[in-house]
Order: sequence, then C-alpha cells, then structure tokens
Amino acid sequence: MVPDLRVVPDGPATQAPAPVRLAVDLRLTRPMPLVARFAVRGFTVLLGASGAGKTTLLKALAGLLPAAGEPFAGLPAHRRPVGYLPQGAALFPHLTVWRNVAFALDGTGRARHAAALAWLDRLGLAGLAERYPAQISGGQRQRVALLRALARHPALLLLDEPTASLDAATGEAIMAELIARTREFGVPALVASHDALLAAMADHVAVLHGGAVAQEGAPETVFAQPADPASAGLLGWRNLFSGEVRGDGTILGWDSGGVALRLRARAPDGRVRWGVPAGAVQLAMGGAGGRENRVGGIVSGRAVLSDQAIARVRCGSAEIVLSLPLSAVSGLPPVGEAVALAIPADAIRRWPGARTETQDAAASG
Repeated sequence: MVPDLRVVPDGPATQAPAPVRLAVDLRLTRPMPLVARFAVRGFTVLLGASGAGKTTLLKALAGLLPAAGEPFAGLPAHRRPVGYLPQGAALFPHLTVWRNVAFALDGTGRARHAAALAWLDRLGLAGLAERYPAQISGGQRQRVALLRALARHPALLLLDEPTASLDAATGEAIMAELIARTREFGVPALVASHDALLAAMADHVAVLHGGAVAQEGAPETVFAQPADPASAGLLGWRNLFSGEVRGDGTILGWDSGGVALRLRARAPDGRVRWGVPAGAVQLAMGGAGGRENRVGGIVSGRAVLSDQAIARVRCGSAEIVLSLPLSAVSGLPPVGEAVALAIPADAIRRWPGARTETQDAAASG
C-alpha cells in the first residue's frame, strides 16, 4: 500500500486552486552526504550548482539511491508513484513515439495504443506517433518524455535539467508548457536545475548548496532576500563583494571599490559579505540617478540585448554589473570612459561573518 504522501492543497478552498504541496525530508550518506528538508509546492525548482547533489536527490526520491526519510519511505522504485524524466529525456530509441508513451501504461496492446494516442493528442503530438525519437526535434522528445511520465498518473513528477540540451528559446517554451501541464494535471513537480531564470518562473524555489537546502520560498521572496552569498550567486546576483560595517552600523567600507557606502538600516559592526542586484545600480550622469552612494568608475564592457543592456563598470579593483533598460543605453559612455553610478542604500543586502576578498581569492585558488 502506498503511504500517506502528505499531499495537500496549499490554501483555503474558497480561493482559486492552489499548487499541490508535498513535504520532503530525506537524508543520504552516499554517494554524498545530503540533508534535504523542503516542500514541493506546485512547480518547484531545486536550484543548485553542478555537483551540489540535485540529481542525487531526484534519484533518491525515485528509489534509485538509498535514503532515509519521507516521502516513499521503504518503497522499492517500481512501487513509487513517481514520474521521472532524467537528463536528455531518455526515450527508448528503438521504440516509436507512441510505444514510448505506452511503455508506462497497463492493459492490452490495443488499449495501450489507444491511450498513448490520446495522451499524444493532448499535446498536439499525435502526428508523430509512428516516428522514432531520432526523427523528432529535441523539444518534441522532451514533450514525449513528459507524457510518458504523466501517463503513470504520478503523485510526484521529477525532472532533471529538462532544458539542458535545448536552445534558449525552445527551452523557455518547453518550460512554460511543462509548468502549464503540471498545473493542469494537478501534479507537484520537482525540477533540478542550475538556471535562475527557470527558478524565477516556478511556484516555489529550494536552493541547494553545502549538502543541504539553504532556503526555500516563493521566487519573488527568495530572489530578493538570498539567505547567504552562495545562495545569492546561484540566484543570479552578479554583484557580491566583501566589506566592513563601521560608524555605529551606518557605514559600509567597500574593500575592493575603495569607497564607503551609507546604509539605510543600522547593522552590527564587523566584516560582511554584501551584494546589490544589477538592476538596482543606477547611472548617475547629468543629474540622473539617485543622490546617495555616488561611485565613480570606468566602463569596462557593455552588451545590448533584445530587451535590456548589460554594462560592466570598474570601480577600484572591483567590477560592478548594471542591468539597464534600452532607453538608458544612450546615456552610457563607451568602454574606457568615466561614468558615475548610484548604489541605493536600501538595495544593499549584507551577510555577516565574511572573510576579506583577498582571503576568498586565496581559498578559491
């Protein structure tokens, strides 16, 4: 008998259907020590660097690696109500598309064929039924793999780096569809990824590093308030530095920038790591930008994308990154020219107990 998986609706019944939630509390000793306590809430991204244990955790949930804890405690892999999509979709190359989907189904050959075609039709893939995986695109293979996993009617869907082999545009489209389909079917999904953009699209984010889940929550909360510098880096914060709080907790000395920044809220004196989002740093040229924490620098790089511009500015021995709207590009001096920046005090986030940047460089070397 399948145990109680503690899958519950996340919110009052009077509201619109909320993401389904499932509690995870697993402990692994091999192939690496890992403690994972977090919730899978709707479409959840497990965000971590390569080697952090994301794939290991998914395999443990699928019953492919030994682990203690919940859910599915003691159940062998073949009895776990899990749909698992390993990296690369892992379709059977010698089976046609419909037979790949039917592999997860019970019943007679005719019934399985009809059911597989019905699943394929739901995603507009029925026309590919007789093709082999090598004859369809990467995005189509990923959709077929999703259908094969969903055909088992799982209580939990596990996806390991589902966009790793896809180009950016296809990957974004596939993820939007995956999110929509898991919500449509009411299946909680746990997606292992190192992609901060994918994490921003999720219902819930769990950040994995150092052998444990460092923080979890709604994307807007986690991205705005990283628990520590390592989490901030995984979440795409590009501006991470060391400094020292002094002056009764109101001044932050920026080591490599060679300047002092004023803080909005008092903080305990001492060594800190600190960061500021790239989108919060402002150009302060010709009267534009904020008046606080003005910093001078030299433009060291710039790139114009379809919807924004990215600039790098050398301040002392440090480099700070700006994310600018396209309308601001005309006010940005060319590479090698001087520029003035404003760093809003309320955008600065601090983490205590950090080493100096020299010590960090020595440790990483």
